[in-house]
Amino acid sequence: MKKPRVTAKDVAKRAGVSAATVSMILNGKEGSKFPERTCRRVIDACNELGYMRSSVSKAAALENKVLVAITPTLSNLYYVHMVEAMQRRAKELGYSLLAFNTFREISQETRILQICNQIPFAGMFFLYPPENSLLLQQVNWTKPTIHIYDKNVHNNADILELDGFRVGTIIGEYLMGLGHERIALVTSTFETRQVTRIRRLEGLRSMYEAHGLDPVQSVLACSPEQELPELKTAPEGYELGYLIAKRLIDRGESVTAFVAVNDMIAIGVMDAILDAGKRIPEDYSVCGCDNTSVSKYKAISLTSVECYARQTGREAVDILIRKIESGNNASELGDSPDGITRIEYFPKLIVRKSTGPRERRTLSK
Repeated sequence: MKKPRVTAKDVAKRAGVSAATVSMILNGKEGSKFPERTCRRVIDACNELGYMRSSVSKAAALENKVLVAITPTLSNLYYVHMVEAMQRRAKELGYSLLAFNTFREISQETRILQICNQIPFAGMFFLYPPENSLLLQQVNWTKPTIHIYDKNVHNNADILELDGFRVGTIIGEYLMGLGHERIALVTSTFETRQVTRIRRLEGLRSMYEAHGLDPVQSVLACSPEQELPELKTAPEGYELGYLIAKRLIDRGESVTAFVAVNDMIAIGVMDAILDAGKRIPEDYSVCGCDNTSVSKYKAISLTSVECYARQTGREAVDILIRKIESGNNASELGDSPDGITRIEYFPKLIVRKSTGPRERRTLSK
Protein backbone atom coordinates (compact mmCIF):
# COMPACT_ATOMS: atom_id res chain seq x y z
CA MET A 1 0.00 0.00 0.00
CA LYS A 2 1.33 3.40 -0.99
CA LYS A 3 2.40 5.51 1.96
CA PRO A 4 0.29 8.69 2.23
CA ARG A 5 2.04 11.94 1.38
CA VAL A 6 3.14 13.96 4.39
CA THR A 7 1.49 17.39 4.48
CA ALA A 8 2.10 20.65 6.31
CA LYS A 9 -0.82 19.72 8.58
CA ASP A 10 1.00 16.54 9.61
CA VAL A 11 4.11 18.56 10.41
CA ALA A 12 2.04 21.10 12.34
CA LYS A 13 0.42 18.37 14.42
CA ARG A 14 3.77 16.77 15.24
CA ALA A 15 5.35 20.14 16.14
CA GLY A 16 2.34 21.39 18.09
CA VAL A 17 1.85 24.51 15.96
CA SER A 18 -0.55 25.69 13.27
CA ALA A 19 -0.19 24.83 9.59
CA ALA A 20 0.21 28.55 8.89
CA THR A 21 3.18 28.67 11.26
CA VAL A 22 4.78 25.73 9.46
CA SER A 23 4.30 27.47 6.12
CA MET A 24 5.78 30.77 7.30
CA ILE A 25 8.80 29.14 8.94
CA LEU A 26 9.65 26.86 6.02
CA ASN A 27 9.17 29.60 3.44
CA GLY A 28 11.05 32.24 5.41
CA LYS A 29 8.27 34.79 5.09
CA GLU A 30 9.66 38.30 5.55
CA GLY A 31 8.35 39.92 8.71
CA SER A 32 7.50 36.60 10.35
CA LYS A 33 9.60 35.89 13.41
CA PHE A 34 9.28 32.88 15.67
CA PRO A 35 11.21 31.76 18.74
CA GLU A 36 14.17 29.53 17.98
CA ARG A 37 12.58 26.63 19.88
CA THR A 38 9.46 26.85 17.67
CA CYS A 39 11.54 26.85 14.49
CA ARG A 40 13.53 23.90 15.76
CA ARG A 41 10.36 21.91 16.57
CA VAL A 42 9.12 22.45 13.02
CA ILE A 43 12.47 21.47 11.48
CA ASP A 44 12.66 18.36 13.66
CA ALA A 45 9.10 17.38 12.74
CA CYS A 46 9.91 17.75 9.04
CA ASN A 47 12.95 15.52 9.44
CA GLU A 48 11.05 12.92 11.45
CA LEU A 49 8.13 12.75 9.03
CA GLY A 50 10.15 13.09 5.82
CA TYR A 51 8.20 16.15 4.73
CA MET A 52 8.75 17.17 1.08
CA ARG A 53 11.43 14.56 0.42
CA SER A 54 9.29 12.62 -2.03
CA SER A 55 7.98 15.68 -3.87
CA VAL A 56 10.63 15.68 -6.60
CA SER A 57 11.21 12.46 -8.50
CA LYS A 58 14.34 11.38 -10.32
CA ALA A 59 12.44 11.54 -13.61
CA ALA A 60 11.35 15.13 -12.95
CA ALA A 61 14.90 16.15 -12.07
CA LEU A 62 16.28 14.62 -15.25
CA GLU A 63 13.59 16.26 -17.38
CA ASN A 64 14.42 19.66 -15.90
CA LYS A 65 18.13 20.07 -16.62
CA VAL A 66 18.54 23.42 -14.91
CA LEU A 67 21.05 24.03 -12.11
CA VAL A 68 21.17 27.02 -9.77
CA ALA A 69 24.29 28.64 -8.29
CA ILE A 70 24.03 31.25 -5.54
CA THR A 71 27.09 33.46 -5.11
CA PRO A 72 27.78 36.23 -2.57
CA THR A 73 29.24 38.63 -5.15
CA LEU A 74 30.41 38.91 -8.73
CA SER A 75 32.80 41.80 -8.09
CA ASN A 76 35.43 39.25 -7.01
CA LEU A 77 36.97 37.46 -10.00
CA TYR A 78 37.27 34.27 -7.96
CA TYR A 79 33.49 33.83 -8.14
CA VAL A 80 33.33 34.98 -11.77
CA HIS A 81 35.88 32.32 -12.78
CA MET A 82 34.09 29.65 -10.75
CA VAL A 83 30.62 30.41 -12.13
CA GLU A 84 31.94 30.52 -15.70
CA ALA A 85 33.64 27.13 -15.24
CA MET A 86 30.43 25.71 -13.78
CA GLN A 87 28.36 27.00 -16.68
CA ARG A 88 30.79 25.58 -19.24
CA ARG A 89 30.87 22.17 -17.55
CA ALA A 90 27.09 22.10 -17.17
CA LYS A 91 26.71 22.86 -20.88
CA GLU A 92 29.11 20.03 -21.75
CA LEU A 93 26.90 17.64 -19.79
CA GLY A 94 23.62 18.88 -21.28
CA TYR A 95 22.54 21.16 -18.44
CA SER A 96 22.06 24.91 -18.03
CA LEU A 97 23.15 26.89 -14.97
CA LEU A 98 21.50 30.02 -13.59
CA ALA A 99 23.60 32.23 -11.28
CA PHE A 100 22.09 34.44 -8.56
CA ASN A 101 24.05 37.16 -6.72
CA THR A 102 23.11 37.91 -3.09
CA PHE A 103 25.35 41.02 -2.88
CA ARG A 104 26.21 39.62 0.57
CA GLU A 105 22.74 40.62 1.81
CA ILE A 106 20.71 38.20 3.93
CA SER A 107 17.43 39.65 2.66
CA GLN A 108 18.52 39.07 -0.94
CA GLU A 109 19.50 35.49 -0.11
CA THR A 110 16.07 34.90 1.41
CA ARG A 111 14.33 36.27 -1.69
CA ILE A 112 16.45 34.08 -3.95
CA LEU A 113 15.68 30.95 -1.92
CA GLN A 114 11.98 31.79 -1.95
CA ILE A 115 12.11 32.14 -5.74
CA CYS A 116 13.97 28.84 -6.06
CA ASN A 117 11.30 27.09 -4.00
CA GLN A 118 8.77 28.16 -6.64
CA ILE A 119 10.63 27.28 -9.85
CA PRO A 120 11.70 23.92 -11.29
CA PHE A 121 15.42 23.14 -11.10
CA ALA A 122 17.43 19.96 -10.66
CA GLY A 123 20.10 20.94 -8.14
CA MET A 124 21.77 23.86 -6.37
CA PHE A 125 25.22 25.21 -5.46
CA PHE A 126 26.04 27.55 -2.60
CA LEU A 127 29.35 29.36 -3.14
CA TYR A 128 29.36 30.72 0.43
CA PRO A 129 27.90 29.66 3.81
CA PRO A 130 24.15 30.42 3.52
CA GLU A 131 22.44 32.40 6.27
CA ASN A 132 18.80 31.30 6.07
CA SER A 133 19.06 27.83 7.60
CA LEU A 134 15.32 27.21 7.49
CA LEU A 135 14.95 27.77 3.75
CA LEU A 136 18.21 25.92 3.22
CA GLN A 137 16.75 22.90 5.02
CA GLN A 138 13.75 22.92 2.72
CA VAL A 139 15.95 23.05 -0.38
CA ASN A 140 18.09 20.21 0.97
CA TRP A 141 15.01 18.05 1.52
CA THR A 142 13.97 18.24 -2.12
CA LYS A 143 17.10 18.92 -4.20
CA PRO A 144 20.70 17.73 -4.34
CA THR A 145 22.84 20.58 -2.98
CA ILE A 146 26.60 21.21 -3.13
CA HIS A 147 28.38 23.72 -0.88
CA ILE A 148 31.67 25.42 -1.78
CA TYR A 149 33.44 27.43 0.92
CA ASP A 150 35.88 27.41 3.83
CA LYS A 151 36.89 24.16 5.49
CA ASN A 152 35.93 25.53 8.91
CA VAL A 153 32.21 25.66 8.05
CA HIS A 154 30.13 22.49 8.34
CA ASN A 155 26.50 22.18 7.25
CA ASN A 156 26.24 18.38 7.07
CA ALA A 157 26.12 18.62 3.29
CA ASP A 158 28.27 17.72 0.31
CA ILE A 159 31.06 20.28 0.27
CA LEU A 160 34.13 21.28 -1.71
CA GLU A 161 36.35 23.22 0.65
CA LEU A 162 39.54 25.25 0.90
CA ASP A 163 41.25 25.88 4.23
CA GLY A 164 41.41 29.66 4.69
CA PHE A 165 43.67 29.22 7.71
CA ARG A 166 46.18 27.36 5.56
CA VAL A 167 46.09 30.17 3.00
CA GLY A 168 47.11 32.56 5.77
CA THR A 169 49.93 30.36 7.05
CA ILE A 170 51.40 29.92 3.56
CA ILE A 171 51.52 33.67 2.99
CA GLY A 172 52.78 34.37 6.51
CA GLU A 173 55.59 31.84 6.26
CA TYR A 174 56.66 33.24 2.88
CA LEU A 175 56.68 36.89 3.98
CA MET A 176 58.47 36.09 7.23
CA GLY A 177 61.14 34.35 5.16
CA LEU A 178 61.59 37.57 3.18
CA GLY A 179 62.08 39.55 6.39
CA HIS A 180 58.69 41.28 6.52
CA GLU A 181 58.03 41.51 10.25
CA ARG A 182 55.09 43.90 10.09
CA ILE A 183 52.42 43.56 7.42
CA ALA A 184 48.87 44.74 6.71
CA LEU A 185 45.98 42.49 5.73
CA VAL A 186 43.60 44.53 3.57
CA THR A 187 40.12 43.07 3.69
CA SER A 188 36.46 43.82 3.17
CA THR A 189 34.17 44.15 6.17
CA PHE A 190 34.93 41.78 9.04
CA GLU A 191 31.82 40.01 10.28
CA THR A 192 31.45 36.71 12.10
CA ARG A 193 29.79 35.20 9.01
CA GLN A 194 32.80 36.12 6.85
CA VAL A 195 34.61 32.95 7.88
CA THR A 196 37.19 32.90 5.07
CA ARG A 197 38.54 36.38 5.85
CA ILE A 198 38.74 35.66 9.56
CA ARG A 199 40.48 32.34 9.01
CA ARG A 200 43.08 33.91 6.70
CA LEU A 201 43.84 36.53 9.34
CA GLU A 202 44.15 33.83 11.99
CA GLY A 203 46.51 31.85 9.76
CA LEU A 204 48.72 34.88 9.12
CA ARG A 205 48.92 35.79 12.79
CA SER A 206 49.65 32.21 13.83
CA MET A 207 52.85 32.23 11.75
CA TYR A 208 54.09 35.49 13.25
CA GLU A 209 53.30 34.27 16.74
CA ALA A 210 55.22 31.05 15.98
CA HIS A 211 58.27 33.24 15.25
CA GLY A 212 58.00 34.95 18.63
CA LEU A 213 56.37 38.17 17.38
CA ASP A 214 53.24 39.86 18.68
CA PRO A 215 50.60 38.61 16.20
CA VAL A 216 48.31 41.63 16.54
CA GLN A 217 51.08 44.21 16.17
CA SER A 218 52.81 42.27 13.39
CA VAL A 219 49.70 41.65 11.26
CA LEU A 220 47.40 44.67 11.08
CA ALA A 221 43.79 43.87 10.17
CA CYS A 222 42.75 46.75 7.92
CA SER A 223 39.06 46.81 7.05
CA PRO A 224 36.85 49.72 5.90
CA GLU A 225 35.13 50.07 9.27
CA GLN A 226 38.54 50.62 10.88
CA GLU A 227 40.38 52.59 8.21
CA LEU A 228 37.54 54.37 6.36
CA PRO A 229 34.92 55.06 9.07
CA GLU A 230 33.79 58.29 7.38
CA LEU A 231 32.36 56.38 4.39
CA LYS A 232 28.68 55.47 4.71
CA THR A 233 28.99 52.67 2.16
CA ALA A 234 32.05 50.46 2.33
CA PRO A 235 33.92 50.23 -0.99
CA GLU A 236 34.79 46.89 -2.54
CA GLY A 237 37.49 45.40 -4.72
CA TYR A 238 39.98 47.74 -6.35
CA GLU A 239 38.64 50.90 -4.68
CA LEU A 240 38.82 49.32 -1.23
CA GLY A 241 42.44 48.27 -1.73
CA TYR A 242 43.45 51.66 -3.08
CA LEU A 243 41.83 53.73 -0.32
CA ILE A 244 43.06 51.62 2.59
CA ALA A 245 46.62 51.36 1.27
CA LYS A 246 46.71 55.11 0.58
CA ARG A 247 45.58 55.83 4.13
CA LEU A 248 48.24 53.60 5.66
CA ILE A 249 50.99 55.06 3.46
CA ASP A 250 49.89 58.65 4.10
CA ARG A 251 50.06 58.23 7.85
CA GLY A 252 53.46 56.54 7.66
CA GLU A 253 52.39 53.15 8.96
CA SER A 254 55.49 51.00 9.35
CA VAL A 255 54.42 48.01 7.29
CA THR A 256 56.66 46.58 4.58
CA ALA A 257 54.13 44.28 2.91
CA PHE A 258 50.43 44.23 2.10
CA VAL A 259 48.31 41.09 1.88
CA ALA A 260 44.89 41.41 0.22
CA VAL A 261 42.04 38.94 0.65
CA ASN A 262 41.55 38.87 -3.12
CA ASP A 263 43.43 39.91 -6.23
CA MET A 264 41.29 42.92 -7.15
CA ILE A 265 41.92 44.45 -3.73
CA ALA A 266 45.63 43.73 -4.20
CA ILE A 267 45.70 45.59 -7.52
CA GLY A 268 44.12 48.61 -5.82
CA VAL A 269 46.87 48.42 -3.19
CA MET A 270 49.53 48.32 -5.91
CA ASP A 271 48.19 51.44 -7.61
CA ALA A 272 48.08 53.33 -4.31
CA ILE A 273 51.74 52.44 -3.71
CA LEU A 274 52.77 53.60 -7.17
CA ASP A 275 50.73 56.82 -6.92
CA ALA A 276 52.56 57.58 -3.67
CA GLY A 277 55.85 57.43 -5.56
CA LYS A 278 56.88 54.15 -3.94
CA ARG A 279 58.27 51.02 -5.55
CA ILE A 280 57.02 47.44 -5.70
CA PRO A 281 58.54 45.30 -4.25
CA GLU A 282 61.51 47.44 -3.09
CA ASP A 283 59.40 49.64 -0.78
CA TYR A 284 56.35 47.42 -0.32
CA SER A 285 55.63 43.82 -1.24
CA VAL A 286 52.06 42.95 -2.25
CA CYS A 287 50.39 39.55 -2.15
CA GLY A 288 46.88 38.67 -3.29
CA CYS A 289 44.64 35.63 -3.00
CA ASP A 290 42.86 33.45 -5.60
CA ASN A 291 45.41 33.67 -8.47
CA THR A 292 42.80 35.06 -10.85
CA SER A 293 43.52 35.84 -14.49
CA VAL A 294 44.60 39.46 -13.89
CA SER A 295 47.36 38.45 -11.47
CA LYS A 296 49.24 36.85 -14.36
CA TYR A 297 49.41 39.98 -16.54
CA LYS A 298 53.03 41.05 -17.00
CA ALA A 299 52.26 44.65 -16.06
CA ILE A 300 50.83 43.42 -12.74
CA SER A 301 52.76 40.20 -11.98
CA LEU A 302 51.00 39.72 -8.65
CA THR A 303 52.13 37.08 -6.18
CA SER A 304 48.96 35.24 -5.22
CA VAL A 305 47.58 32.03 -3.75
CA GLU A 306 46.01 29.51 -6.12
CA CYS A 307 42.56 28.62 -4.78
CA TYR A 308 41.42 26.53 -7.77
CA ALA A 309 38.21 28.39 -8.62
CA ARG A 310 37.80 26.85 -12.08
CA GLN A 311 38.72 23.31 -11.03
CA THR A 312 36.39 23.51 -8.04
CA GLY A 313 33.53 24.72 -10.22
CA ARG A 314 33.90 21.91 -12.73
CA GLU A 315 34.19 19.19 -10.09
CA ALA A 316 31.20 20.57 -8.21
CA VAL A 317 29.07 20.25 -11.35
CA ASP A 318 30.25 16.67 -11.89
CA ILE A 319 29.34 15.70 -8.32
CA LEU A 320 25.93 17.37 -8.42
CA ILE A 321 24.94 15.83 -11.73
CA ARG A 322 25.97 12.38 -10.49
CA LYS A 323 23.64 12.88 -7.52
CA ILE A 324 20.82 14.05 -9.77
CA GLU A 325 21.13 11.18 -12.21
CA SER A 326 21.44 8.59 -9.44
CA GLY A 327 18.26 9.88 -7.81
CA ASN A 328 20.10 10.65 -4.57
CA ASN A 329 18.48 13.92 -3.49
CA ALA A 330 19.42 13.82 0.17
CA SER A 331 22.24 15.91 1.59
CA GLU A 332 21.79 15.42 5.32
CA LEU A 333 24.19 13.40 7.42
CA GLY A 334 22.98 9.84 7.75
CA ASP A 335 20.20 10.22 5.18
CA SER A 336 22.27 9.69 2.04
CA PRO A 337 23.19 6.10 1.18
CA ASP A 338 26.48 7.37 -0.23
CA GLY A 339 27.27 9.52 2.81
CA ILE A 340 28.62 13.05 2.50
CA THR A 341 31.13 14.00 -0.17
CA ARG A 342 33.94 16.23 1.12
CA ILE A 343 36.74 17.34 -1.19
CA GLU A 344 39.50 19.59 0.11
CA TYR A 345 41.76 21.67 -2.12
CA PHE A 346 45.21 22.60 -0.84
CA PRO A 347 46.25 26.19 -1.62
CA LYS A 348 49.50 26.89 -3.45
CA LEU A 349 51.54 30.11 -3.43
CA ILE A 350 52.38 31.46 -6.89
CA VAL A 351 55.35 33.83 -6.56
CA ARG A 352 55.66 36.69 -9.05
CA LYS A 353 57.35 40.10 -9.16
CA SER A 354 55.15 41.94 -6.63
CA THR A 355 56.98 40.47 -3.64
CA GLY A 356 60.61 40.54 -2.61
CA PRO A 357 62.96 40.75 0.39
CA ARG A 358 62.38 43.55 2.86
CA GLU A 359 64.79 46.42 2.32
CA ARG A 360 66.50 47.50 5.51
CA ARG A 361 65.51 51.10 5.87
CA THR A 362 64.46 53.51 8.58
CA LEU A 363 60.72 53.26 9.07
CA SER A 364 58.73 56.31 10.08
CA LYS A 365 56.59 54.62 12.69
